[in-house]
Amino acid sequence: MSKVLVTGGTGTLGRAVVARLLAQHHGVRLLSRRASSPAPPGVEVCYGDLAEGTGLGEAVAGTDAIIHCASNSREDRHQTDIEGTRALVQAASEHGRPHLVYISIVGIDRSTYAYYQAKYKAEQIIEQGHIPWTIVRTTQFHDLVLRLLQSFGIDTRAEVPVPAGMRFQSIDHREVANRLVQLVEQEPSRRTPEMGGPQVLTIEEMAAAYLRPRGRKAIVRPEPVAGALFDVFRSGINLIPTHTDGTITWETFVAQGADSTKRPSADE
Repeated sequence: MSKVLVTGGTGTLGRAVVARLLAQHHGVRLLSRRASSPAPPGVEVCYGDLAEGTGLGEAVAGTDAIIHCASNSREDRHQTDIEGTRALVQAASEHGRPHLVYISIVGIDRSTYAYYQAKYKAEQIIEQGHIPWTIVRTTQFHDLVLRLLQSFGIDTRAEVPVPAGMRFQSIDHREVANRLVQLVEQEPSRRTPEMGGPQVLTIEEMAAAYLRPRGRKAIVRPEPVAGALFDVFRSGINLIPTHTDGTITWETFVAQGADSTKRPSADE
């Protein structure tokens, strides 16, 4: 058993990480920007802000490890991912040097997409810091693909336009949470093998699989839609077909109750 600080612990991945840590009888401390953030029983909530660099010394003090899930793709300057990671590493180096486990994304070292460049910079900050560390890159979560499809109108439109050419090897965030907790229970291993979902599917195939269990007859229409993020998913750098680690398929995920309401993102 150890005391583990979780950043981004109220997001999709972070909540699953917290639940898994508690199941493994670890002590859990949650870093939150809001003092009133809800937390499961037994979880200590520590107020702090990565983007502002506040409260981090108190948050890391007395911890054995940090699982760094916090991220914010919506920031123009990516303050949370870059300067927030820098401040977290600095605080950790000054307060016991706990093992930092960082969740990253497959292909970010080959992408010009600004958010992915920020995540890559965060990796470099961790590598150059004076603390023990482990980094694991994964493919996109099923939840991300779900949010994309919902943004295209898959729950309401008779014809659903989707950006043509996109492929995903999406993975269930709960399996990623399990991997992160396994890593925090081991010695720091620096770069670990990348983790991918169980299958590679086109966006059209994923849309069809989402519609089937809902009995919807919408037409999915691929279109040449421009967009930097869409280009990432067209390029193939987000795929690692030699690492089909996940077992929960996209079809299983949507059949298990992926509903039409907005689901929290990984960085909320």
